[in-house]
Amino acid sequence: MRLLCIYQHAPTRGAPGIYRHRRLLSALAARGWDVDLVSTPVNYMTGAVPPGYGGAFSAETIDGIRHHWVWAPGGIHRSRGRRAANYLAFALSSAVRSLTLPRPDVILASSPPVPVATVGALAAARFRRPWALEVRDLWPESAASVGWLDEASPLYRLVDRVARRHTSRAGAVIVPNAGLTDGVRRHGAKDVRVVTGAVLDERPTDEERRRARLELGLDDDTCAVVYPGALGVANGLDLVLDAMRLVPGDARVRLFLVGDGSARAELERRVEQERLSAVAVVGPVAKERVRDYLAAADVCLHSLRADPLFEESLPTKVLEYFSAHRPFVTTVPGLPRTLALESGGGFGGDPSALAAELERWSSLTAADRAALGERAYAYGAANFGLEPTVDALEGLLNDLIAGNVRGTLLRPRIDG
Repeated sequence: MRLLCIYQHAPTRGAPGIYRHRRLLSALAARGWDVDLVSTPVNYMTGAVPPGYGGAFSAETIDGIRHHWVWAPGGIHRSRGRRAANYLAFALSSAVRSLTLPRPDVILASSPPVPVATVGALAAARFRRPWALEVRDLWPESAASVGWLDEASPLYRLVDRVARRHTSRAGAVIVPNAGLTDGVRRHGAKDVRVVTGAVLDERPTDEERRRARLELGLDDDTCAVVYPGALGVANGLDLVLDAMRLVPGDARVRLFLVGDGSARAELERRVEQERLSAVAVVGPVAKERVRDYLAAADVCLHSLRADPLFEESLPTKVLEYFSAHRPFVTTVPGLPRTLALESGGGFGGDPSALAAELERWSSLTAADRAALGERAYAYGAANFGLEPTVDALEGLLNDLIAGNVRGTLLRPRIDG
């Protein structure tokens, strides 16, 4: 079977970022699928095009997936206009590339942004094959929640019409967590499937941890809190800095914000002006360096700005934390809070509560924190194992090919 997947921001080889699709699609390739992935090399966190990827079209195979890179302008965090230009350019270039690839058996378009759904619909019409729409964030609602769109604007209404059109006409809609199902059903989805990311056993070795902590100047008693990912407006990291101001000076805790995004400069300004010596804003790092920071971590951080849209989301980075045998603390109520507490982590929904939670982690022994990391991995593996997740995705694709889409909702199991 041949799958054509259109996904805007797949990281290039060794690039920073956490990418659930490569893990799932490479597992499909290992099962005998031919997988063509059309993406732009523009890195979502940095907004930059990595060296060697500047041409209009190129291709390479990574983990069994044939990546077809197409051109789109970078600098996506500089302004809304730059980001809009990136979206539209990718829609055009990905459509050209997708329509000239070998005929697939099934098509998967991953949104946002919404124009990717239009490319999926065009490819389905061109090849006369079924397609599925993946909705990772509900647009235009989520774009409005972070200030990118005004709900009263004509553009909002246009995006809403396009989103509803594609959601209602796709053969099936995939969501990464059950919390999005009501939203996509309101948009007209008839068949909704939940396909989460997957947890693997990627525990750092003792030597990796020792070396990583030595490089960061961490002794055995210091609690290292690590956040790897986008440093954007939607990530709500101002709350985290507010909390770090309240952590007592004698608490042995260090926070590392590893990544890039539209809010990075402001975060760096605050750290310097407010003399937050226990906070380090680290720029984007290669994938292997992300592993080093996870190796050094005692507990990881999940943060998003306050918005009901995020309260039933299953963040990809949480599954990466589980894979690395690391517990996590979240600032988000709802499902993230449930996952954190059930897996041995913590919750702090406002600066004072988060400060108290971080101080609590700093008071634990290294052995206690390590034990909670093993508990987190066991919880993640039990609920989000790779094989059942890939089974769910492959089952949906086969149903589409066979015309057996039934409108069932597959929910991940969450043990209490």
